[in-house]
Amino acid sequence: MKNLKISTRLSGAFALLVLMLVGLAVAAMAQLSSMRAATVEITDIWLPSVDVVDAIDAQTAELRLVALNHIMNTDDAAMAKIDQQLIAGREKMVQLRKKYEALINSPEEKKLYDEFASNWTKYIAVNDTALAHSRKNENDQALAIVQSESAKI
Repeated sequence: MKNLKISTRLSGAFALLVLMLVGLAVAAMAQLSSMRAATVEITDIWLPSVDVVDAIDAQTAELRLVALNHIMNTDDAAMAKIDQQLIAGREKMVQLRKKYEALINSPEEKKLYDEFASNWTKYIAVNDTALAHSRKNENDQALAIVQSESAKI
């Protein structure tokens, strides 16, 4: 190395630096590609599912409030109007569930959804029993059902 001219040594050092910089750029591009794949997975797969699950959660809470509102009412006209809200809310839930079913992409997620679907069917049956009591103005029995069985499900 001592026998080489200074220009040769500088050229070699510069070439080594350029080679190291190119290697660093290639490594950075590989990492960015990996990050992009993860970002696409999150935004295209997970996030739409999370949005629909959030909407299902909100719809479930709304239906529960509507059922409680039904139980608290004794006026037949008001209960008929609330029944229409229940029907519309349940239809919206059916639509949200169909939307979510299309987004399921793993066996574990499918298993959790099937468990939810089973519990939802039980929940609707229990609430229908409570609403039947509410329609007869047996509000204490209806409230007891909603606060015990329905809340557990």
